[in-house]
Amino acid sequence: MWVETVKLSFAPGIYWARLHELRGSDEQIIDGRGTDAAIRLLDRLLVEGPGPMLKPGQASTLTAADRDRLLVAIYHRTFGSRIAGTHTCSDCGKAFDLDFDLLALQSALQPADAAFARLEDSGHVAVALKDGRRFRLPTGEDEMAVWHLSVDDACAELLRRCVLDGDPLTDPQALQAAMQAAAPLLDLEVDGRCPECGLNQAIHFDIQDYLLAALQAGKARLPHEIHRLAGAYGWTLSEILKLPRSQRKAHVKLIEDDVGKYTAT
Repeated sequence: MWVETVKLSFAPGIYWARLHELRGSDEQIIDGRGTDAAIRLLDRLLVEGPGPMLKPGQASTLTAADRDRLLVAIYHRTFGSRIAGTHTCSDCGKAFDLDFDLLALQSALQPADAAFARLEDSGHVAVALKDGRRFRLPTGEDEMAVWHLSVDDACAELLRRCVLDGDPLTDPQALQAAMQAAAPLLDLEVDGRCPECGLNQAIHFDIQDYLLAALQAGKARLPHEIHRLAGAYGWTLSEILKLPRSQRKAHVKLIEDDVGKYTAT
């Protein structure tokens, strides 16, 4: 079973998070693609550690940028670093493939630290703008507090909650741009080119949505894998659901390879 340690950037006094590999019991609880589903999953995968380490139950205190770092680590260790999909051209209507390297994209989205003065203040990592205003980045708790509002009202409320000094209503677009520049998210447009008509087009990618969708798709196969393992080894449901995902799938492959050999003969 793998355990991954991930560096955090915006958790005051906490510099690392440690995650363990998915188990069947973790996959079972995935029931959506929103922030709440991502936080529930992270809290299950977080591992206690020494020193300034994020603890289980603290995932909602993470900023979206740090949460994305953990989701990237989960995707990479579970599925690899390639992101691939089929898209329909907005001009000619033909399907085309798009793929890119997730870790390379993450590396390219480094915060523009030199443009901001950062300091810890009142339990937050604060960012100072040249106009004197200071803000912190929204956490999962902030996001869930405004989920029921309209988009405009949610944005205004997030700014109100996160601006520490200054007026959040003065040039809110500049504040939002500064937040994105200070902590870029893997929720963005990537370039795609249709090989049929040559049109370059923006395709939306969100690591949270993409990872949770992939896990939900895999969850549909979980009952089959449980059935295979229980039938072959006599393991109980509880024992199977505690297995690391990679170990469970390796055993199922062995079983199905053997079935294939006997069928072929």
